[in-house]
Amino acid sequence: MRMKSMLKRIFSSFVVVALLLFSSPSFSQKILYTYAQNAEPKFMLSGGNITGLCHDIVQEMNKELRSEGIRIEYKSKELRSISEIFNALSKNEIQIFIGAAYSEKRESYATYLQPPLYGLREMFLINSSDVMRFAEKQYAKIGVIGSTVTSESLPTIAPKQEVIPFKNINDAIKALERKEIDTVFYSSLTLGYMLKNSKGKFEALKGPSEKYYHYVVLSKSVDKDVVAKIQIALEKLHKDGVVRALIKKYGLNDYVIPGNVVEILAVDWEPYEWYDTVRKEWVGVDVDVVRAVLSKMGYEASFLTFPWSRCVELMKIGAYDGIMSLRITQERQAFLSYPDEPLSTGKDVLFKLRSSELNFERLEDISFNVLCGYTEGYAYGDWFWNAKFKKIAVSDDVTGFKLLQSGRIQLFVCNLLVGKQLAKDLGIEVQPSPVFEEKMIYYLAFSKNYQGSYLSEVFSRRLKEFKLTDEYLKILTRYGITYDDFWR
Repeated sequence: MRMKSMLKRIFSSFVVVALLLFSSPSFSQKILYTYAQNAEPKFMLSGGNITGLCHDIVQEMNKELRSEGIRIEYKSKELRSISEIFNALSKNEIQIFIGAAYSEKRESYATYLQPPLYGLREMFLINSSDVMRFAEKQYAKIGVIGSTVTSESLPTIAPKQEVIPFKNINDAIKALERKEIDTVFYSSLTLGYMLKNSKGKFEALKGPSEKYYHYVVLSKSVDKDVVAKIQIALEKLHKDGVVRALIKKYGLNDYVIPGNVVEILAVDWEPYEWYDTVRKEWVGVDVDVVRAVLSKMGYEASFLTFPWSRCVELMKIGAYDGIMSLRITQERQAFLSYPDEPLSTGKDVLFKLRSSELNFERLEDISFNVLCGYTEGYAYGDWFWNAKFKKIAVSDDVTGFKLLQSGRIQLFVCNLLVGKQLAKDLGIEVQPSPVFEEKMIYYLAFSKNYQGSYLSEVFSRRLKEFKLTDEYLKILTRYGITYDDFWR
């Protein structure tokens, strides 16, 4: 009996200690309240319960935050408009929201976390029966969702257009079906989901559009320590491919891209950047450096290509995240955000066939009737534009060297390293001129928006640090380049 009594007292003491520990502030759970938005497929109601892409992200966030004593809970199961949600955030009625676009006004009372949840684009949805007639419309009624960032960036698609605001996407789609409006303009996340499930009822207008992002946002009242823990949880969801898997789950791969993926435009410009057809991937000294630095930032680089002039035009409308490798010009600064730290350097020279007797030791020695090719859209130095010889634009450097080979032009201006490699690949014997101007400085430039400004600032700092590492020197060596080649 004495043993039984002793065990009972020990157990009672353990229970008291446990209760004291788990009721102490260090073990109390921090609840962050949120609302669900009335926007499919971000949030949807099914049998009275909330579902959807962003709901699933909430659930995954809670799994990561459980060990930190933090939990996200819905204040109610009623779906709210985005204006109602941000009004609630500003009043601290809720403390967090999953899936909001950026605006300067919102940033004044909400904290945006990096990286974004996902990237998406703007999109026009029309009735399939109206596809042939739509291009001829002189007057278009366009449905938008009021108080959204998308509604504030409506492009012109008709000589005359009227904007019709709706409270939510379902009301807008019903108006489209009744042909009370001609099209709906909204995010590719929502409209892409509806298009996918429309069974041919709708179609999307073709054409490039601006890329933007949805973020996790927090009320300014949330403690910085809590913000930091949510930030870590978000980074882990991206690192583990959770967000990517959820995008795939809802069949949105064609319309949405994970927020840690940075889409960068590039062209074949060996040894800086080019697509290796054997390895089926982008390679090059600048590609490898960019990929390594972005990885250290928690981002993944994705490279795409178009003709160079097309790349520049796409960046003007903010269709992609970045473009490389290019110089700073006043025109480009109007639509690109440049890091302070340069990516690489190069020298522009004139190339002629080795068999040519043309004298180009000095620019003044080149006759005004000599024809020199250049790649349209490239930023050459003043020495080139001020030279008296004739100039003709071509689409790319490869075309220029082929014209040089055939004798249709006598000179072609090109980066020294790139030109030597192209001549080797094409089997052309060429001779480069002296360098008439100092080195060109090349950058990875980002879109001039909120996300691009962030990437530019952080990338610049991390790139500067990366240049001091052995890893950086190994990349240069891989392509037969020394540190002095670029930076001395």
